[in-house]
Amino acid sequence: MLSNEEIKQLLLEKSINVASKMSLEIFDIYIRGTRKNKVIEIVIDNPNDYVSIDDCERFSRAIEPWIDELDLFESSYDLVVSSPGLDRKLRGKNDYIRFKGHLAKFILKSEQNKKLTIIGYIEEVYDDKIKIKEKDSNNIIEKYFNEIDKANLEIEL
Repeated sequence: MLSNEEIKQLLLEKSINVASKMSLEIFDIYIRGTRKNKVIEIVIDNPNDYVSIDDCERFSRAIEPWIDELDLFESSYDLVVSSPGLDRKLRGKNDYIRFKGHLAKFILKSEQNKKLTIIGYIEEVYDDKIKIKEKDSNNIIEKYFNEIDKANLEIEL
């Protein structure tokens, strides 16, 4: 029996192939659940637009027969295909460029174990840093990518 990591790698390789034929990308893959009831969640992304329900449905229909054929699990599994969501993680320079002008939340690395949070608009993206316009004060802040612990889009109400 393959480990979850080995299964995830197999799923990733096939999913990338299937997604690229649909002009989609794989954002993440999760394997959860118990031995007898596994859940595979494949998070897809559309680099040109938001992910639609139709995108999820088409991808699910394309990948599920292949997963069934591999017989990866001892018992049944549930397949969930989803989008990264409106508050999606931002994973570095390419995402910052893609979402330039959008509101985002940045949690910065700190030496004192304190988390410093900035909420602002992605103004500019450079080779190794980002310029953020703070939402409340309109202050411009520049942060190097290696200073950012994590970032995600914020939903603007």
